[in-house]
Amino acid sequence: MRSWALEATPNPAVLRVHVGHELTDRTIVTSPPAELERPLAGLLELDAVRTLDLHRYRVRVNLRPDADGEATAAHARAILASGWGPAHPLDADEGPRAFQVRHRGPRTVAESAEMATGYPLLEAVFTVEGVSEAIVGDDVVLVRLGRLFGWDDAEPWVIRALAVPQR
Repeated sequence: MRSWALEATPNPAVLRVHVGHELTDRTIVTSPPAELERPLAGLLELDAVRTLDLHRYRVRVNLRPDADGEATAAHARAILASGWGPAHPLDADEGPRAFQVRHRGPRTVAESAEMATGYPLLEAVFTVEGVSEAIVGDDVVLVRLGRLFGWDDAEPWVIRALAVPQR
């Protein structure tokens, strides 16, 4: 069983699947051409689905023009439930949380471990399970979690990661 939730977006050509497990350490993996395991591969069998973009803890489901988003969402729920179990409720997005650090330099954004490479504070934050985005600026790091993760669990780990001396 895996935790997941499906979300409609303001864009009728996109659905979002949030997951509680890491899908990739890369910034975006697009399928096709990338090969996926089930149940995600099953979403590509739906005529309405054009491509899937995998991020660390979410999937952007890109629909074909004129696809019926509601019907596609219902089919996607059934496919995901067959492989991962029932969907989890999706709480409101809490947005990022700010952490004070000793840092001076340009504002840098990372949405993956791949993007964080070469930026020690960002690399440290991406060692924490649940982190989906981080922005470092002068004396602050903004950290966003994947939608199925909570700050009660993640915050102590983020604080520890940021406390490690940077090279």
